[in-house]
Amino acid sequence: MTLESGRSLRDTLSSLVHGDSYRKLQPRLGEIFSPDVFARPSGLSEQERYSLTYERLRHINGMVDTSTPLLRQRELLFPLLEWAAMADPSLFYAFFLHHCTTIGSVLEFGKDRDDLDDLLAELASTSVVGALLMTELGHGNSNAAVRTEAVYDRDHNEFVLTTPGPEAVKYPPSVGAEGVARTGIVTARLKVGEQDCGLFCFVVPIRDSEGACQGVRIEPQDSPSILPLDWAVVSFDGVRVPYRYWLRDSASISNDGTFTDALSTPALRSRQASRLIRYVWEGAAVGLAAVARGSAAIAVRHAHERLTNGTFAGNFASAMPVIRYRNQQRTLFGALSSAFVAAMAAKVIASPDPMPQTAGAIRTVFTLKAAIDQIAERVTVASREASGVLGFSPQNRFLDYQGLAHSFNAAGLSSQVLYLNAAWTMALGLDYQAPADDTLPPADRSLRDPAVWSLLTTARERRLHEELVDELGKARADGLSEFDAWNDRFDLAERMAQAHAARLLVGVIRTEVDALAEPRAKEVARTVCALHVLTEIMTHSGWYLAEGLLTAAEARSLPALLNELCAEIAPNALDLADALDVPYEIVGAPIAQADYASAFTNVAAAGPLG
Repeated sequence: MTLESGRSLRDTLSSLVHGDSYRKLQPRLGEIFSPDVFARPSGLSEQERYSLTYERLRHINGMVDTSTPLLRQRELLFPLLEWAAMADPSLFYAFFLHHCTTIGSVLEFGKDRDDLDDLLAELASTSVVGALLMTELGHGNSNAAVRTEAVYDRDHNEFVLTTPGPEAVKYPPSVGAEGVARTGIVTARLKVGEQDCGLFCFVVPIRDSEGACQGVRIEPQDSPSILPLDWAVVSFDGVRVPYRYWLRDSASISNDGTFTDALSTPALRSRQASRLIRYVWEGAAVGLAAVARGSAAIAVRHAHERLTNGTFAGNFASAMPVIRYRNQQRTLFGALSSAFVAAMAAKVIASPDPMPQTAGAIRTVFTLKAAIDQIAERVTVASREASGVLGFSPQNRFLDYQGLAHSFNAAGLSSQVLYLNAAWTMALGLDYQAPADDTLPPADRSLRDPAVWSLLTTARERRLHEELVDELGKARADGLSEFDAWNDRFDLAERMAQAHAARLLVGVIRTEVDALAEPRAKEVARTVCALHVLTEIMTHSGWYLAEGLLTAAEARSLPALLNELCAEIAPNALDLADALDVPYEIVGAPIAQADYASAFTNVAAAGPLG
């Protein structure tokens, strides 16, 4: 379909996913992610698979200019992360750990220091590969409970890194691959004399091409089959770390051994060690949105070619594409809709200019990351299930993408913890003011109106916030401790934060869709986004009904309205799938092709591609 401007519907809608700078970069991305380099050979051993991941990391590094850290080339970094996620989720993980968290830590906590230039150059060349060693086996994702110690040795102006017990081993850094030199960013509790100075990051060589460095013990662990990474348990026994490898931020130790820090307490310092996690949230959001896009596009394309002689067709001799069935449309167009929403949210996070480091902006980033992760989990699973037995085939990528989505539910704090952190800051009013609960429009309103979406999601956030604050206030008045006050209200807190995320997403949708100049493209985009938003509203229709925000007639109308939206999406579904900008040549899923049976047979004969 060609619109009035001469641009195709697909090209116009793809602006929801990417800006003009991406279009200019696309040919270069095609060169970097050559199908020959990113073929998926079968029969590899675990060590061979790990080696391939790091070979690909070096390949990408060799194809781009990293003399300026990629974190400072955001318009290049995020497209590279997207394509890496769709080409090879294990590579994506290694790539973002190297360029975002490892180099990011040096830039974040070693700011304005020229004595780290050689380290940055070494990392930029990937002669060593970076890793993050933050979480510990005995304390899960609780970085505040880190037990690894870095004791300052004044006589040698060094730090001695020690793991005090099995609960303090670092788990699960991906540093187990043989023959790959690794440098880690290790979080440890700094001790100067008898003083506990809080958590800091240290640059620590973990292994060279021959094996573990002196004092470092690496115990390889089993890797999940759907996201193969060289996981390990790492412990330290008297590892000596030079003073310059202390990423000291605003702290210092004088010649007489006196520790000083602009932050007044160890607790405040320990919180600062998590600043680098924002790079995780940004990178994860982009990669998760990418695999949601890939899954939805593959499944929708396949459903147009996959024929069935269903009982409900009424004629067993007549086959029809499964996409004709409304239940398939609700699943697959729902995945398509959610993939667009995730892509638009990731586009906001991955803007050329990073968000300001205010409490509100940081909360927005991690709340959107949690929402995108939940979308990616739903979309990857729904796309796989809707594709039948071929959805379970590794060649068709759903399992790979599902593995990445599941992994990031825990990485960089779990989605639930992120929501609870958001709720905590919002309940305290930290850079947050609850939105106005405006009067809803007249009874003849349309649930397809984006203004109604905003009113409903705003009212839900406002009222759940009021309920949470009121409940916490009553609990404190009754003499409950802060733990007990929150402990029975975590469910309410999570629902409030999820409502906040829903409102944020509606705001993103309205901004991005309204920016489309073509009336026809705007109409199609609004229709596909409506499916996601109204599905979310229907999920909570009981609450909206109880609050008087939906009428009984509106609540009953939602299933039929979702079917209407599916019927309107159907003629444009393939254009919408292609507007998600999935590079099928490197994804390589046979079922994304029109003649998927021939493509799958050829792939099976020659070895899986993509």
